[in-house]
Amino acid sequence: MQGRRGHASRWVRAAPLLVLLAITLVLVAAGQGGSTAKPQKVGAGGAFGEKYQAKTKTLKKALFNAKLLPGNKMARNIALASLGRSEKKVNLNLALKCWKNNGCSTGTGGKLKVAYVEGFGENVFRQMSKMEFILQALTYKSIGKIIYTSAHSNPQQALTDFRAAISQKVDVIVTYPDFGDAMLPVFREATRAGIPVATYAWGYVSNPGKDYLTVVGEDTCRLGKAYAKVMNKYVKSGKIAFLGGFPGNPLSLGWQKCEKPALNPKIDVVATEATNWDPSKVQEVVAGILARHPDIKGWSYEYGLGMAQGGLAAYRAAGKPFNAVLTLRTDDVGMGCTYDRLKNKNLRIFYYTSGNAQIRVALTAALMKLKGAKIPPQIVFPIQLQDQSKRDQCAKGYPEEASATSLIPLSLLHKMYP
Repeated sequence: MQGRRGHASRWVRAAPLLVLLAITLVLVAAGQGGSTAKPQKVGAGGAFGEKYQAKTKTLKKALFNAKLLPGNKMARNIALASLGRSEKKVNLNLALKCWKNNGCSTGTGGKLKVAYVEGFGENVFRQMSKMEFILQALTYKSIGKIIYTSAHSNPQQALTDFRAAISQKVDVIVTYPDFGDAMLPVFREATRAGIPVATYAWGYVSNPGKDYLTVVGEDTCRLGKAYAKVMNKYVKSGKIAFLGGFPGNPLSLGWQKCEKPALNPKIDVVATEATNWDPSKVQEVVAGILARHPDIKGWSYEYGLGMAQGGLAAYRAAGKPFNAVLTLRTDDVGMGCTYDRLKNKNLRIFYYTSGNAQIRVALTAALMKLKGAKIPPQIVFPIQLQDQSKRDQCAKGYPEEASATSLIPLSLLHKMYP
C-alpha cells in the first residue's frame, strides 16, 4: 500500500505538467494547420488605393510557386495588389450575368467605365480571361460599368471596337493585341485621350510605356528558351513543329523566335503553322504535318486544350499513337486528363500556367495609373515549366475546359461550363 500511495502521489504531482504539455501540443497543432492559424501572406504596405499583399495560397495557385513574382519592385507590388484582390468576395451571380451578357452595370454607382476589347474571344482561354476581368472589376466600388467586345477575328472590326470604346469615354482599356502592331494607331489614340491601355498574356506591341501603358505576362523569349531546353533533353534529334495562334500575334512570335536558335543542331523545325487557337484548325494543321512528316517527335504550342482536342484527333485519324514531346503554355485540365486516360509513357508534356489571372494585373495597373502611380512598361513574371508526369494538370473537380491556375471560383467555373 505504501508503494502504491507513493506511486499515486507522484502521478498527482506530474498531472499538471502533463496537462500543460497536452495544451501546448494542441496549440502547436492549431498553429500548423488548425482553424485558428492565420493564412500566410506575401508583401506589405500599399498605395494608390491598393494593398501590396496576397495570400501565399493564392500565389501558389496562380503561379505554381509564391516566389514567382516580377523582379521589378513596382511590378511586384502591382502583381501582389491585383492577385490579393482576387480574395475579395464579390457577387458571383452578377459576375455570371455580366459574362453571359458581355458587360453590365455593377450597381455600385461608381463613375468609372472599364473595357476589355478583344480581337478574338471565341475560345475557352479568352472566355475565362473575360470572367477574370469581370471578377477583378467587381472588387472596385469605383467601377460602375463593365464593357466587353470581341471582333471575332476581324482586324478591321478590332480597330472599330477600340475606337468605339474611346468614343464612349471609357476610363481604362485592357486587351490582347491579336493583330500585333496593327493595333498601335488605336493604342495611340487612347493614350492621347488619357485612357491607359494595358495588355496581358505578353501581348507585346511596340513602345510600351509610350504608346500604351504596359504589357503584362511572362517574357515569351524566355518561354521559347525553356521549350528548347525540354526539346534538347527529350527529343535530342529529329523533327519537331511549331504551332501558333493568329499570324503575327506577339505571343506566338515571342517564343518561336527564341526557341528555334536555342535548339541543338540535330533538331529540325519542319513546320511553323498558325491555328487561330481553334481546336478544329489545330486538327487540320496537325493532320497535314503528320502526313508530310509521320516521324515527327515534338510540338511546341501555346494552347494545351487545343492540342488535346485537335492534336489527338489528328493522330487518331492517322492511325498513329500520340507519341510526342509537347511544350505548352497553358495548363488546361483537359490536356492533363487526356494524358491520364491515354496512359502513354511515350507522350511527354511540359507546360506553363495559362495566365488568365494576368488580366487582373493589367486592370489593376491601369486603375493605379488613374490615381497617379508610375507604372513600369513591362510587368514580367518568371517562368517555371511543369512536368505533367510529376504535376498533373487533371485537377479533380474542375471542368476539362478550365485551367486550375485560374482564380475563378470553382463553383462559378461549373456554372460557366456545366
